[in-house]
Amino acid sequence: MAKLIKKKEVVKLPLTEVLRTQPMLIVLGIGACTIGLSATYFKSTFALSWATSALSFDRSSFQTIILVANITQIVVQPFGALIATRMKSWSRAVTVMLLPELILMPVMFLLIRTENYGLAMLGVAVATIPHCLYYAALAGMLASRFPAHLRYTGISLCYQLCGTLLGGTTPIIGQFLPNRTGSITAVIAYAVFQVALTLGCMLLLLKRPNHDEQAAEPSAVSPTAAAAV
Repeated sequence: MAKLIKKKEVVKLPLTEVLRTQPMLIVLGIGACTIGLSATYFKSTFALSWATSALSFDRSSFQTIILVANITQIVVQPFGALIATRMKSWSRAVTVMLLPELILMPVMFLLIRTENYGLAMLGVAVATIPHCLYYAALAGMLASRFPAHLRYTGISLCYQLCGTLLGGTTPIIGQFLPNRTGSITAVIAYAVFQVALTLGCMLLLLKRPNHDEQAAEPSAVSPTAAAAV
């Protein structure tokens, strides 16, 4: 970006340019952000409402469960960037980080449904690990796929559109599904779908050209460092 500014090659209307030239990157980027943004809504919004209205948890107790999950995220999340940096393949790193979530997200809901405080806390905390590892590396991976002159706008569109279309609607859809079906199974299926969507979109995104020459090899620059370029 510094070189582009020096050469006066900055795009005047990057929003128009990125939508015109990189529409598929935007679509894949939105999908790649999904579980990184929506997982919080599954845990802290929908699960809180479900556990305190349909199950026997009181609000204070379940908020403690969420607090423990948030502490888990603070401790574990930096290791996501480390994993993505150390592994030779970003695609392999993403797969290693997200595949466990296909199992752990359903397990979280099933353990909450036991109405056992300790099991629910364990389920929510453990299910936090995969997506927070992934979230640590997400920005850098997105950054490497957008040309420098469109990078900030492209990443911002991916995050904001995903937050609006998929993240923010998660608790609404989560509440609608059990109301309609009378079962938490539909919510579990929706959570698994979001994990699979995230994994698929990111793997497709990583097959596209890497525009950050310094990050051509995952071991050269960490994904989080690439995000700052």
